Amino acid sequence: MQARTTARHYPPGEGLPHARAYATLHGHLAVSIHTHQDGFPLGRWLVQQRRKARSGQLSARTLQKLTVLDPWWNPPWSFTWQRNYQLARAAHATGQPTPPELDRWARK
Repeated sequence: MQARTTARHYPPGEGLPHARAYATLHGHLAVSIHTHQDGFPLGRWLVQQRRKARSGQLSARTLQKLTVLDPWWNPPWSFTWQRNYQLARAAHATGQPTPPELDRWARK
């Protein structure tokens, strides 16, 4: 009997248009796992692409396209740091107050 898998697998090309749309709107791909773009689970898809990239299983085409969209889509440092950086950067750029948790992060 074959084991059931619970992980969803998305076709490699399916997420690229959604990643492009998100990056065009926000300037980065540092999204949380719960992020959706036009109904597509972009955050989950990007988590899968990062795992594939780390294990050397991501296609060169997808890797190149994601890197063009955001050179730091798969940073060598903590992804939480990258996402917090983008959130703080966006707040600063728009003149919005920085949430307290990002203030604490920035002080560290």
